[in-house]
Amino acid sequence: MYPSPNYSVVAFSDFDWATDLDDRKSVLGYCIYVGRNLISWSSKKKKVVSRSSTEAEYRSVAVALAYIIWINSLMTELRLPTSTPRLYSDNMGVVQLTANPVMHSWSKHFELDLHFVKDYVQHKRLILLHLPTQFQVADILIKPVSGASFHNFKRKLRVLDPPTLSLRGVVNEPIT
Repeated sequence: MYPSPNYSVVAFSDFDWATDLDDRKSVLGYCIYVGRNLISWSSKKKKVVSRSSTEAEYRSVAVALAYIIWINSLMTELRLPTSTPRLYSDNMGVVQLTANPVMHSWSKHFELDLHFVKDYVQHKRLILLHLPTQFQVADILIKPVSGASFHNFKRKLRVLDPPTLSLRGVVNEPIT
């Protein structure tokens, strides 16, 4: 943990849409920070097939938002200062659909998630922002990434390399 007077909640949410060739189910992932500390993360294969990439992304955003709500509630109960949480998505369609919530026939199958997220954004209880894919930290949780991206995301998730272990122990005297 890194001491920080900053209690702002920042989350990254992403999906890997229908890439499983056997069942076409999506993998959703998120990671949530309070200040500089990663406090919650998840990577989970969904039980149902998403009909569009926007649906899969919206489901991922809605799941992350549910955890953000819980974290903000906990922080309020602990009397910690809170600010409007920020949630980053690399799907421009999700951000645009939230800003302009015109219902289309292709969005009816995820209408509840749409209204859930839209309500929080419209009432300024969540800031939903677009983030280009190359900066999407949640990518490491759901899909293969290049070596450079892997090490960059691993650092941002604050995952440290384990110390080098030796079975020999410390040898102070030569063995006779």
